[in-house]
Amino acid sequence: MIRFQKSFKTKFFWIIGIICLLFIIAPILHIFIKVSAERLIETLKDQAVWKAIFTSLWGALWATILGCLLGVPLAYLLARSEFKGKSFVESIINLPVAIPHVAAGIALLSLLNPRTTVGKFFSLFHITFTDTIYGVIIAMLFVSLSFVIGAAITGFDNVEEDIEMVSRSLGASPSYTFWHITLPLAFPAILRGAVLAFARSISEVGALLVIAYYPKTAPIIMLDRFEQYGLTSARPVTVLVIVVSLILFFVLFYLSKRYAESRC
Repeated sequence: MIRFQKSFKTKFFWIIGIICLLFIIAPILHIFIKVSAERLIETLKDQAVWKAIFTSLWGALWATILGCLLGVPLAYLLARSEFKGKSFVESIINLPVAIPHVAAGIALLSLLNPRTTVGKFFSLFHITFTDTIYGVIIAMLFVSLSFVIGAAITGFDNVEEDIEMVSRSLGASPSYTFWHITLPLAFPAILRGAVLAFARSISEVGALLVIAYYPKTAPIIMLDRFEQYGLTSARPVTVLVIVVSLILFFVLFYLSKRYAESRC
């Protein structure tokens, strides 16, 4: 009876799993089938499309770097410290995931437009966020920062404090222990978070529509082609962006996995 139940459960889960995979794969395969080779070749020659893809990649790269610089120290504090209001801080960290991204764009524009005190401060350094690459980066950073922090917290939590105590007992300073023991052990998790943050940044559109429509990113130019010329014109751009995004994601994910395996 137990053997039958396990077999039935496994088969049922496989059916559900296949349906789930089809739900993800079917729309992507369909758009590849529907796009014409002629239109795809035209898109490959379109400089505006490649410029938008480059803008997405450049913005996502800087958003991920800034996310690691800002998020990893906070993640370490949350993983190693207990203080009043910690759960509230953790809720704030996850807030960008919960709120609509158009609302995030409106909030960022409200804070960073040239008429506000914060906007005027940045303008002293010739940095403006409305329709500039800085706006692209800050919007991407806002929506992706949670992924870095969450992954880093998991990474630091998995580093046993006993290892750090042994390092300290052997005469290592707190900073040496962090840089040579704790951070390297947590780095695979941080790297996975960075890959997810990079992927999330590339896919962002809602916040960018509000704060930085220009320079156009890949999602923005796809939306433009769809609104101006319809589904037929949007398909080849979408196919190209999907291919570039998937290649980058799989390469980065593979490298992060190999790095994690090499540390074991």
